[in-house]
Amino acid sequence: MGTVWITFATEDNVDGDVDYLAQEISRGGMRTRQHPLFVGEDDKIDRLMPAFLGRPDQSDAWILYASRKTLEGGRLERITTALANSLEKRGAFPVIGVFRELEAGVQAHELPLTDRLAADDPEWRGKLGRALGLDLTKSSDEGLPPYIAKLHPGSGQFKHMFEFRPKMGRWDSFLFAILPEERATVAPEIRPFESEEGFSDDAEWYFQIARTPATPSTSYFVMMREMPSRLAFGQEGNDEVVILNMRPKQ
Repeated sequence: MGTVWITFATEDNVDGDVDYLAQEISRGGMRTRQHPLFVGEDDKIDRLMPAFLGRPDQSDAWILYASRKTLEGGRLERITTALANSLEKRGAFPVIGVFRELEAGVQAHELPLTDRLAADDPEWRGKLGRALGLDLTKSSDEGLPPYIAKLHPGSGQFKHMFEFRPKMGRWDSFLFAILPEERATVAPEIRPFESEEGFSDDAEWYFQIARTPATPSTSYFVMMREMPSRLAFGQEGNDEVVILNMRPKQ
């Protein structure tokens, strides 16, 4: 079993995005080791990265999970130097960039990566799997979920605010749904993008749909006056729409 190291900014793993990515790689048959970049400790890049990148017995592949935070403040220059020295020492091996934001990919265009992919690429499992020589096509309901569903305090007339987004990939059309009989009391509003509303063909759900993609860097927020007993969210028209039971139905 090979080992892949993942370098990332700690701010990008607050909601477990990198933990989820590591979980899926481990399920594919590769050990994962995490290399978090802490604020104020950039000098450790010069020491730690060569220790695992420059030694074939310590790493078989490397992933840079990159956002603007990962590359800011001279970090990109330090990472570039450490990677170049490691490649010169040991020769070529899989070095992969997973870019959380388009700007990060542009910023890191000179890094000598063997593969590049966007974190919001719908085909990320196949592309990353090929880059690592793994089969990542199988998912599981066990372990860390592939999405963020985070409850925040509301404001004004809205008591609750839910944040939704995928950790990898994208929802091209974001769907949020509740029971029709709770529509008036919950009074949901999707933000920050425009949405349309309707009822499912079987009349079991009242839904709102927004057409701007939800991605690892673009969340949807749903404002609610009251908490619904049941809600659903995710990619419109996808069998993997998530249903959560929030409280007993009154």
